[in-house]
Amino acid sequence: MNQAGIFHSCGGTWCYPTSGTMLTIRLWTAANDIDRVELVAADPYELTGEGPGRVWDSKLIPMIKTGTDGVHDFWEADADAPYRRLKYWFLVHRGRETREYGEKGLVSPADRHNFWNAFIYPYIHDEAIFRAPDWVRDTVWYQIFPERFRNGDPSRSPSGARAWQTGTVSNEEFYGGDLAGIIEKLDHIADLGFNGIYLTPIFASPSAHKYDTTDYLAIDPAFGTEGDLEKLVRECHARGIRIILDAVFNHSGTGFAPWKDVLEKGEASRYRSWFAIDRFPLFPEGKDSGDSHGAGFHTFAFTTGMPKLNAANPEVAEYLISTAVHYVERFGIDGWRLDVANEIDHPFWREFRRRVKRAKGDAFIVGEIWHHAIDWLKGDEHDAVMNYHFGQAIANFLSSASEIPDGVALARRVSALEAAYPEPVIRAGFNLLDSHDTERLITRLGGSLPLAREAWLILSLLPGAPCFYYGSEFAVEGGRDPDCRRCMPWDDVAAKSGMVEANEGAERRAEQYAFIRETVRFRRRHAALINGGKRIWIADAREPDLFGVAVTDGKDAILLLVNRGKRAIGRKRLWKAVGRSLDARGYSDESRAWLGSACARKELPAEGYARMALSGD
Repeated sequence: MNQAGIFHSCGGTWCYPTSGTMLTIRLWTAANDIDRVELVAADPYELTGEGPGRVWDSKLIPMIKTGTDGVHDFWEADADAPYRRLKYWFLVHRGRETREYGEKGLVSPADRHNFWNAFIYPYIHDEAIFRAPDWVRDTVWYQIFPERFRNGDPSRSPSGARAWQTGTVSNEEFYGGDLAGIIEKLDHIADLGFNGIYLTPIFASPSAHKYDTTDYLAIDPAFGTEGDLEKLVRECHARGIRIILDAVFNHSGTGFAPWKDVLEKGEASRYRSWFAIDRFPLFPEGKDSGDSHGAGFHTFAFTTGMPKLNAANPEVAEYLISTAVHYVERFGIDGWRLDVANEIDHPFWREFRRRVKRAKGDAFIVGEIWHHAIDWLKGDEHDAVMNYHFGQAIANFLSSASEIPDGVALARRVSALEAAYPEPVIRAGFNLLDSHDTERLITRLGGSLPLAREAWLILSLLPGAPCFYYGSEFAVEGGRDPDCRRCMPWDDVAAKSGMVEANEGAERRAEQYAFIRETVRFRRRHAALINGGKRIWIADAREPDLFGVAVTDGKDAILLLVNRGKRAIGRKRLWKAVGRSLDARGYSDESRAWLGSACARKELPAEGYARMALSGD
């Protein structure tokens, strides 16, 4: 028995409440080392027997192996805590060897009534129960970069705005996209099946991207007015579409009035404590070079045009939080995406959540955090983070990157990602494959639309809410920021402006539109099953190009199989690969039977996929 591979900690993702009387408990063991695990658990004060012979009345609960990352196996069990308390330890079995694992370590097993080596969850407090808005689990998001989506009111276009086009773009170019253009195309978004919209910033700013805010309480004039925002929210809600806005509270732009005051008055400015300033003068060399290395203040990255706000200052915190509440109460938006959320202190986000949720109880709060984020997802700060990890793993597999060289590596990676957070957190996730900060998916996959479609299908079956970047329905490509922010290739705009390339490949565009539409609608039709069912990852070392996922609730099931390779996988090879995959992961004969039957129906084409609902559709 590999003793070093066994680990548990009472709290975080290892032991968390799913209700006032239920705890989910997890254990890690070394991969392929432990045959079975039992949880020994009961209320700390639950005794049985009489007189001096009274003992702790614990129960044995079998734990389920939920996955592996190739280094650790993951085990899980749910335990009742009718009085909101629990004392527990583990019986770990390998062959004829059994050990007891508890807070004080791994020891020879004692009687199950003994609790000297137990972990203790002292009490389930309501605030410790993670709760995200229920509607999020049924949402499929559509992300819009407003400046490049559609020009609905040319009279508002910035001076020098260029004619709409479909090629490479830069951050310095303006094309006149606005809120009126989004309103014009809400039926397009609704027809595709999307019921959530995420807008990148729309507040006053001199840039095309708007991440350098100059006035948090003003809609950028090039985008429209408060009346336009009111109409957009109203029209979205009339179509059953939720809408969240982007808040840039980590930093401002240089045109923000308090920062201008600091630049003008230096140490004498009443706003000096509004920013993360180390010393004066702010520019030791006597001028702003654009690079904050050596400057006397902190910035987003090293861009002097984005000075970092001091959110720990109560005056700043009140200004920013009041701004967030204002848009919820005044315009009825459904939540916030929070830019660079990991660089702002936790007390700020706790107060932010309290105030925003008081204004709208089911508002959705999602942070931009690219790394492991459990510290922000304990139920008192964010409801979700932008879950780039799932998307990165999928794209790495489909591009045959060394990080995820085959289907087995992808299965291990997604299993590890699921084990990294409590299940309620995973099921509220904001999952995406590309965005305004990354390469477009098709470009990342070497221009392969078939592989991109495989990625979108896998995304649609992940737990949490999927997000599609605008233009995916037209197979828009683009490199890294800023090229990922190209103009939306609308047919009517192409006809007016003479953009030949936008109208080329009409059949390909129509097929892609139909694909995205069916994918989104399939996801929404089966949202309850996809978010509530058990997931089975399918991969086999002998078929490195194969990956699959099956989701079942014991009654209905969905199966997706993808082949990234240049050669088809025949029926016999496919059936054997799926069988070996299930055997390797310890799944039941019943699972093998229905999956094997489904896989026997046809071959899996080169760079192709097979998706089916095995019942209920």
